[in-house]
Amino acid sequence: MAIDVAAGALSPVTAFALVGAVGVGAQLAAWRLNLPAIVLMLIAGVLLGPIFGVFDPDRDIGALKGPMISIAVAIILFEGGLTLNFHTLNDAAKGVKRLVVIGAPLG
Repeated sequence: MAIDVAAGALSPVTAFALVGAVGVGAQLAAWRLNLPAIVLMLIAGVLLGPIFGVFDPDRDIGALKGPMISIAVAIILFEGGLTLNFHTLNDAAKGVKRLVVIGAPLG
């Protein structure tokens, strides 16, 4: 079973390894620089994707893109649910009410 890889494309295994290595590297750099990790991950993604063209999800992982996005969203939501602090939700009630009562009709 051979994988047909287009010229200049990464194999799916190499693409996943690249994404993992760059993500961990950006996380470590953000921790060292005391910055939000999402900022450095966003910069790394823009550099590897549109600017340098090293990683193109459609080209490099193809049909696996949709399932991987679904799994990533599920992991993010699961982790967010585990770290949810119910005591801080009371502080946000006033802002949420304003968003629902004022923001939703305006939207």
